[in-house]
Amino acid sequence: MQLSIDKNNLLTHIQKISKVSPVRSVTPILNSILFELNGNSLTLRSSDIEITMNTTLEISGTEDGSVAIPARIILEIVNESEEGEIKILADEEGRVTLKSGKGVFEIMGRPGVEFPAVPNISNFNNVELENSILKRMIQKTLVAVSRDELKPALMGVLFQFKPNEIRAVSTDGHRLVCIVRKNFINKDFEGEVIIPTKFLNLLLGYLDGEGKTLLSISENHVKVELNSTIIYTRIIDERFPDYESVIPWDNDKIVVTNVNSFLAALRRVGIFSNKTTHQVSLSISNEISKIATINQESGSSAEEDIEIEYTGDKLVLGYNSEYFKEILRNIETEKVFFKLNTEITAGLVLPEKQEENEEMTMLLMPIRLNE
Repeated sequence: MQLSIDKNNLLTHIQKISKVSPVRSVTPILNSILFELNGNSLTLRSSDIEITMNTTLEISGTEDGSVAIPARIILEIVNESEEGEIKILADEEGRVTLKSGKGVFEIMGRPGVEFPAVPNISNFNNVELENSILKRMIQKTLVAVSRDELKPALMGVLFQFKPNEIRAVSTDGHRLVCIVRKNFINKDFEGEVIIPTKFLNLLLGYLDGEGKTLLSISENHVKVELNSTIIYTRIIDERFPDYESVIPWDNDKIVVTNVNSFLAALRRVGIFSNKTTHQVSLSISNEISKIATINQESGSSAEEDIEIEYTGDKLVLGYNSEYFKEILRNIETEKVFFKLNTEITAGLVLPEKQEENEEMTMLLMPIRLNE
């Protein structure tokens, strides 16, 4: 394989595609990026088995072929290369020579035929979404996705496609975010899929600006084509919890307060909380809420009063301040509504006013306060 390419053009594509490559893998070739040349068309591919990403660019090719080059090395040497043209030569054994300026760099790669093939997707259904809507749904739900590998069903976002609406739901067992987009015309696909977090984070980088994105959904995979880039992901084949049954719609103790003031106080008090539990207490009484924490390990404490709108019995609840802050950052209105019931049951967190054709519901579980 022989090719010539502008340094910045190559660097831009490598930076994007290397985000898929695992840092460590029991399959060493997955730490590489596949270079596949066909005429003047260069395809770069990276994969961690679950996710595969292809991007194609037009270059000056001399001899067709393919080679897998270690991702970290090719990214670093291209980044440090002089401005201008880079030449890459590779033999059938995977030995790579990269020439830039007056430098010649030898890299030991692997034959391209050893690199995993692109997933074979057939019998798929298409769902088209405006970029702005898809981006918003992803951003709002990623907040509550679990990082616990023992709960694989929670390590992604559940997308439910219905004839007149689309739902995105995430939960880690402590928080839940459900965002419903109404008046959504969906003719091709009814069903649900759990899409992995890593794929959604990659997709976010391509959803700026106007336009639409086509999701191609098959039994085991989701594919997205974005101009010259195609991203595939394996669907999380697990059962998502029955989230609708845990949303406490009948909570009748309603607290209203200013989002920014409450969030700022939570940040200040949270500085003094235990660094493992991040525990803070929330004492709610008529027109005043006290946020407080006592850190037994460091001997420090903090408390701050916040004005609220509330009439009812006094409540004292415990929360993880980090979880609380992340939920509040999802609120874009001036005020936030907390719908509570008891000190040990889940509370609802709602915006003062919903966006047009949208309904966002968030749930936050309290924690038991230390005596």
